[in-house]
Amino acid sequence: MKKLKDLNGLNAYAISDDFKFHIISVVISYSKDVAVYWTRDQSGYTNEEIAKFKVWEFPLDERVNVMDFGETSAIEMIEEVVQSEIFRGFPICVFWKVAKNDYFENWHSHFELEEPTDD
Repeated sequence: MKKLKDLNGLNAYAISDDFKFHIISVVISYSKDVAVYWTRDQSGYTNEEIAKFKVWEFPLDERVNVMDFGETSAIEMIEEVVQSEIFRGFPICVFWKVAKNDYFENWHSHFELEEPTDD
Protein backbone atom coordinates (compact mmCIF):
# COMPACT_ATOMS: atom_id res chain seq x y z
CA MET A 1 0.00 0.00 0.00
CA LYS A 2 1.40 3.37 -1.01
CA LYS A 3 1.37 6.04 1.67
CA LEU A 4 2.11 9.73 1.43
CA LYS A 5 5.04 10.24 3.77
CA ASP A 6 5.34 14.00 3.80
CA LEU A 7 2.78 16.76 3.30
CA ASN A 8 5.41 19.48 3.74
CA GLY A 9 5.08 22.01 0.98
CA LEU A 10 1.78 20.63 -0.32
CA ASN A 11 -1.13 23.04 -0.29
CA ALA A 12 -4.74 22.92 -1.38
CA TYR A 13 -5.95 25.65 -3.71
CA ALA A 14 -9.58 26.39 -4.48
CA ILE A 15 -9.76 27.51 -8.09
CA SER A 16 -13.04 29.13 -9.04
CA ASP A 17 -14.39 29.61 -12.52
CA ASP A 18 -17.48 31.77 -12.23
CA PHE A 19 -17.69 32.69 -15.91
CA LYS A 20 -17.70 29.45 -17.94
CA PHE A 21 -18.27 26.11 -16.19
CA HIS A 22 -19.09 27.64 -12.77
CA ILE A 23 -16.94 25.07 -10.98
CA ILE A 24 -14.76 25.30 -7.90
CA SER A 25 -11.89 22.79 -8.04
CA VAL A 26 -9.71 21.97 -5.04
CA VAL A 27 -6.25 21.16 -6.41
CA ILE A 28 -3.31 19.84 -4.38
CA SER A 29 0.05 21.16 -5.49
CA TYR A 30 3.39 22.45 -4.28
CA SER A 31 2.72 25.72 -6.11
CA LYS A 32 -0.29 27.94 -6.68
CA ASP A 33 0.83 28.75 -10.23
CA VAL A 34 1.30 25.08 -11.08
CA ALA A 35 -2.20 24.32 -9.70
CA VAL A 36 -3.77 27.02 -11.88
CA TYR A 37 -1.94 26.06 -15.08
CA TRP A 38 -2.58 22.35 -14.47
CA THR A 39 -6.31 23.15 -14.13
CA ARG A 40 -6.14 25.11 -17.37
CA ASP A 41 -4.56 22.20 -19.19
CA GLN A 42 -6.89 19.56 -17.70
CA SER A 43 -10.07 21.55 -18.37
CA GLY A 44 -9.29 23.23 -21.67
CA TYR A 45 -9.28 26.84 -20.54
CA THR A 46 -7.44 29.48 -22.52
CA ASN A 47 -4.73 31.75 -21.11
CA GLU A 48 -7.21 34.65 -21.20
CA GLU A 49 -9.69 32.61 -19.18
CA ILE A 50 -7.21 31.59 -16.49
CA ALA A 51 -6.51 35.26 -15.84
CA LYS A 52 -10.13 35.48 -14.62
CA PHE A 53 -9.83 32.63 -12.08
CA LYS A 54 -10.29 33.33 -8.41
CA VAL A 55 -7.73 31.33 -6.43
CA TRP A 56 -7.36 30.97 -2.69
CA GLU A 57 -5.80 28.54 -0.24
CA PHE A 58 -8.18 25.84 0.89
CA PRO A 59 -7.55 24.36 4.35
CA LEU A 60 -6.22 20.79 3.99
CA ASP A 61 -8.16 19.66 7.06
CA GLU A 62 -11.50 21.38 6.27
CA ARG A 63 -14.32 18.82 6.31
CA VAL A 64 -16.63 18.89 3.28
CA ASN A 65 -19.48 16.71 2.07
CA VAL A 66 -18.61 14.69 -1.05
CA MET A 67 -21.48 13.11 -2.99
CA ASP A 68 -21.61 9.31 -2.63
CA PHE A 69 -18.56 9.38 -0.34
CA GLY A 70 -19.55 11.32 2.77
CA GLU A 71 -17.73 13.83 4.89
CA THR A 72 -14.01 14.06 4.23
CA SER A 73 -11.09 16.48 3.97
CA ALA A 74 -8.46 17.21 1.34
CA ILE A 75 -5.86 15.36 3.46
CA GLU A 76 -8.03 12.24 3.55
CA MET A 77 -8.63 12.43 -0.20
CA ILE A 78 -4.90 12.83 -0.84
CA GLU A 79 -4.38 9.57 1.05
CA GLU A 80 -7.10 7.89 -1.05
CA VAL A 81 -5.60 9.07 -4.34
CA VAL A 82 -2.00 8.23 -3.37
CA GLN A 83 -3.09 4.64 -2.67
CA SER A 84 -4.74 4.27 -6.08
CA GLU A 85 -2.96 2.74 -9.03
CA ILE A 86 -3.60 5.83 -11.13
CA PHE A 87 -1.57 8.19 -8.89
CA ARG A 88 1.54 9.48 -10.67
CA GLY A 89 2.30 12.65 -8.72
CA PHE A 90 1.09 16.15 -7.98
CA PRO A 91 -0.85 18.26 -8.82
CA ILE A 92 -4.15 16.42 -8.34
CA CYS A 93 -7.75 17.55 -7.98
CA VAL A 94 -9.17 16.00 -4.81
CA PHE A 95 -12.72 17.26 -5.31
CA TRP A 96 -14.77 19.89 -7.10
CA LYS A 97 -18.23 21.35 -7.02
CA VAL A 98 -20.58 23.19 -9.27
CA ALA A 99 -20.84 26.62 -7.65
CA LYS A 100 -24.61 26.36 -7.04
CA ASN A 101 -24.32 23.01 -5.19
CA ASP A 102 -23.71 22.60 -1.48
CA TYR A 103 -21.73 19.38 -1.95
CA PHE A 104 -18.49 18.41 -3.68
CA GLU A 105 -17.85 15.59 -6.12
CA ASN A 106 -14.83 13.43 -6.95
CA TRP A 107 -14.07 10.25 -8.84
CA HIS A 108 -15.87 8.24 -6.13
CA SER A 109 -19.08 10.10 -6.98
CA HIS A 110 -19.12 8.74 -10.52
CA PHE A 111 -17.85 5.25 -9.88
CA GLU A 112 -20.31 2.57 -10.97
CA LEU A 113 -19.89 -1.06 -10.06
CA GLU A 114 -20.02 -3.39 -12.98
CA GLU A 115 -22.44 -6.25 -12.78
CA PRO A 116 -20.66 -9.60 -12.52
CA THR A 117 -20.91 -11.79 -15.58
CA ASP A 118 -21.06 -15.57 -15.70
CA ASP A 119 -18.62 -16.40 -18.48
